[in-house]
Amino acid sequence: MSAQDTPLGVSDPHKRILWSANDAGGMNAIVWVVKALLDRHDQVVGIATGPALAIARQHGFEVQDASAYTPEELQAAVLAARPDIFLAGTSAGDTIDKKIFRLIPHVPSVYVLDFWSNYRLRFSTAGDELGYLPTVVCVMDELARLEMLAVGLDDALLCVTGNPHVEHFTQGITRDQEDPHLLLFVSQPVREVDGMGYGFDEYVVIEHLLRALRKLPEQFRLSIRLHPKDDPHKYDSYLDARVALAQADTLEEALSRSECIIGMFSPVLIQARAAGKYVLSYEPGITGGDPLATNRLGLTTKLSTEDELQSALAIYAAGQRPPTALDISTIWPRGAAERILQVIDSLVCSSDTVL
Repeated sequence: MSAQDTPLGVSDPHKRILWSANDAGGMNAIVWVVKALLDRHDQVVGIATGPALAIARQHGFEVQDASAYTPEELQAAVLAARPDIFLAGTSAGDTIDKKIFRLIPHVPSVYVLDFWSNYRLRFSTAGDELGYLPTVVCVMDELARLEMLAVGLDDALLCVTGNPHVEHFTQGITRDQEDPHLLLFVSQPVREVDGMGYGFDEYVVIEHLLRALRKLPEQFRLSIRLHPKDDPHKYDSYLDARVALAQADTLEEALSRSECIIGMFSPVLIQARAAGKYVLSYEPGITGGDPLATNRLGLTTKLSTEDELQSALAIYAAGQRPPTALDISTIWPRGAAERILQVIDSLVCSSDTVL
């Protein structure tokens, strides 16, 4: 299914949109859709938990914090919203979006995918039973669509729209105050979420990275940017005069301060690459497919061994810098938010749902 095949409906000011998210990636994927809905004066209500709350408030959205809601309070909030459409970012587990999904089984729903992995888990509460399939899943590209088909999702649910967040990746990231000697490690809670299912986790990566750091001249230091789900003390035993937690208030500020960005398969690596940073994706001994699509597309550099990591950092320390920023619009065309609006409008126009 293609968004271009979906007729653009005329927004009805009496239609109501309920949105929800928990994870940062899921919230970022729907931020620009929520903005567009607000700009055209639709009636928009947000109910969120987790890292999504801070992102929503950063963008000035009114949002209900459902973190401590009882089931009865959540039901009352959803009933008060009386949604015609449910818009959500994806997440694994029994998160707020799925709790809302259960309360409105007859309301058309649109989920926006943000990354190329864990496809079945995003629509399940336990295991990968696919018990929470929406009316439409908006996906980033043809690669995501084909991979979702390969793990058993129905093509009739899928619509290639792009991820609107990609078009705003570089906002707030600068290069004029970079410290070339400050390496930035972008953490992810891999062990907590997946154990050693990938064949490595963030602790393996940080230990290899610290050994590589010791081989660089003394002026090189490492800054660790915690993931929103990370325990703030998880790396305490690794901190010393050359290793510290990033103190920047925002991710964009942390990325702005460094020229060399190292991570595993975080989408932040795509963001950093788009901003012209020297980006290394380190996945030592990875088992299964690579979750970072840009590695497979040859747009970011995948390293698989400790020797490769040390070599790449030595090359960087010797003064070899990336020549230009990556124009990601050549890979993921602009206009994703508008295409998702087309999907929403088509469902509103074809639905007589009454909650």
